[in-house]
Amino acid sequence: MVQAPNFIPELLRHNFAVLASVAPEVASWLQGDAEGGPNHPPDALGLAPSSPRDPNPLLEGEIPPDGITLVVGGGALDEVAELLRRMPEGHPVFVLQPRAHLLAHGLGRHDLGPHLAGGELVLLAPSEAAMEEALARHPQLVLAEALRVFHLAGPEFGPAEEAARARLFRVLGQALLARDWALAWEGPSGANLIRNLCHLAFMGAAAGLVGAARGSTALILEAGPGLEPALEHLAGCLAGVPVLVSEAALPTVLAAGILPTAAAITSPAAGALQGWEHPDLARVPLVAEETAHASTLKAHPGPRLICLGPRLSLPGLWEPFTDALSPQHHTLGRLAELAALLGCRAVVLAGADLTDPQGGLLLPGMDGDPVATRLSQAAAANALGRILARANLRAHNLSPRGLGLPGCRQSSPAEVAELLSGPGQPLRLPALDQELWLTSAELFQVARGLRLAANGATRLWQRAAAPLADFPCLEKGTSPPLVHSADQLFVALAEQAAAEPLLSAFLGGCLVRAFRRRHRLVCGGGEGGVGLEAACHEIERCLRDMESRAGELSVALVQMAEEFEDLARARQNQDLAFLAEYAAQTGHFHCPLPVSD
Repeated sequence: MVQAPNFIPELLRHNFAVLASVAPEVASWLQGDAEGGPNHPPDALGLAPSSPRDPNPLLEGEIPPDGITLVVGGGALDEVAELLRRMPEGHPVFVLQPRAHLLAHGLGRHDLGPHLAGGELVLLAPSEAAMEEALARHPQLVLAEALRVFHLAGPEFGPAEEAARARLFRVLGQALLARDWALAWEGPSGANLIRNLCHLAFMGAAAGLVGAARGSTALILEAGPGLEPALEHLAGCLAGVPVLVSEAALPTVLAAGILPTAAAITSPAAGALQGWEHPDLARVPLVAEETAHASTLKAHPGPRLICLGPRLSLPGLWEPFTDALSPQHHTLGRLAELAALLGCRAVVLAGADLTDPQGGLLLPGMDGDPVATRLSQAAAANALGRILARANLRAHNLSPRGLGLPGCRQSSPAEVAELLSGPGQPLRLPALDQELWLTSAELFQVARGLRLAANGATRLWQRAAAPLADFPCLEKGTSPPLVHSADQLFVALAEQAAAEPLLSAFLGGCLVRAFRRRHRLVCGGGEGGVGLEAACHEIERCLRDMESRAGELSVALVQMAEEFEDLARARQNQDLAFLAEYAAQTGHFHCPLPVSD
């Protein structure tokens, strides 16, 4: 059983001073929310000593030396302080205690200054912005291979803790999804990007979508359990309504006799998905992530728009598109952005349950009761909430047992049917088709953007290879200077990759592994850790990985640039045979080819 020490005001002030130096956002929140601030004794805060719990799962079992422990709740830090005394070297503890007065009380009873200063203890403020700031400062929370999560649900664990936990898992889920996405680039995603660039030559102007459904309410359809019941209620009131569907929902929507206004796809999974062969889809634009599987895009019979975001310099005809759309890891966010691009004033969500009975994570649902979900689904909810707020979109959710979605209100089918009552005529987007070719000048411009990105990859390649010659050798150094050197190198590489988002995406997996190897290095030498020599070799392999990946990317981009330059010259020379063959190879079989610019 953990014994609770007495409160000492001077100890609180000392711990608070250290906290202000390492996590100013947490100190600011604590200063503002703890009644009386950090200079008042516990009586002024209205506190009673916390009740120790025994047995305590937080203090039981083996603690992995290279993992991370995340505690939600934690009372007045009694158990956390005991945990820190038992922690192996290099295993940090993150704590989210959203009640400032309890946290202040704990800081006045335990000498946590050394742990705060050394990074073994990281306190999180309960706002979403502060959580994101903490994640940026402590990437190990996302990059760790082992993450233990504990909810210390004592008598003080109430609505404040529940709400803070939901925010944390939405933010954490978004970061973990980005991590997994980065690792996926080493599989099909990176190759898909290069293959999908060929569609740029056939894309129509994105400006054709801007404001095409201004003032309307869009129906966004996902493939959750609530989709089919919603379609039964709404099938008769969709005339004139923009219907936006995900790739997973498309077969169900088509089977219900509904032709969507537009579809979106984010999955890099191999193979064309069911439903893409439907002949009526020739009139339906497909908004696709650059990492969507190339075979799926090729199977789509209608116009295709590739979401490159800021990753490449593109001709002006894509500017409205790139300004409005940001990289997404879930189709729900992509469809909401598409609704905003069309000029919609509100959206209705159906099938956006974002639940999983096997998810293992309980978060508040739309009706207030907890539902089982996964971190990736919580991340999708968080991304959706941001998009709705940014675009000033009102949102209604038809899934009462779905995950709680920020910015959404639960509505009945009857309420939604009234919202969706349109003019009675099917909505048709302006002409936007794959028959609109780029001019030769625009093709050359795309080629130039690809070559610039290739040059950036080459620079990163050289930056990754150069430090190998000066990397601390085993005979000279010990673990701390090696760690410092690795930290400097990885941060520099991450900063350089971030300056070119395409490179960041392509090399993200390398950077994830780099930080993981750095974490092992911190724990090296201890029981269960990685020895210094092994850690050195792992870091060197990581640098070689970066060198290889950057080289592959550079070569692929140059090859694609040459392809676009060939297209541009064929366009100038009116080489219709060459253009027709290229169109057929990329799945654009019905393109009437222009004879001049």
